[in-house]
Amino acid sequence: MRQLLSLLTLACTCSFAHAIDCSKAQNTMDLNECASIDLQKVEAKLNQVYQRVLKSTEKDYASEGNYADIKKSFINAQRAWIKFREADCDAVYQRNIGGTIRTVMHLGCMRAHALKRIADLEEYEKN
Repeated sequence: MRQLLSLLTLACTCSFAHAIDCSKAQNTMDLNECASIDLQKVEAKLNQVYQRVLKSTEKDYASEGNYADIKKSFINAQRAWIKFREADCDAVYQRNIGGTIRTVMHLGCMRAHALKRIADLEEYEKN
């Protein structure tokens, strides 16, 4: 087990040791890494938008005194969305389990849902 963990750590370290030109990625390992990098960027934006909307909700409803209930509902909705996205993208992964495309398909699914959620949160913020 320890050897396996060492090997995985080494593999991860090596994969990040070189810069990848994602516009030229062709093999599965590079495509997966580029998809992962792209997802991380979208996830960072999603978190930024979520935090902004959460704070704006606090300001909008602070005078009404029911901010705690609104905040709780908003957080619960986000948690439910996270569970849905994980389940949906796990299904995509399982559908592609036999192929090398499975990881990039899973990451693409996660990215697509995150982009949609960003749009939904920005719309929520407007209203």
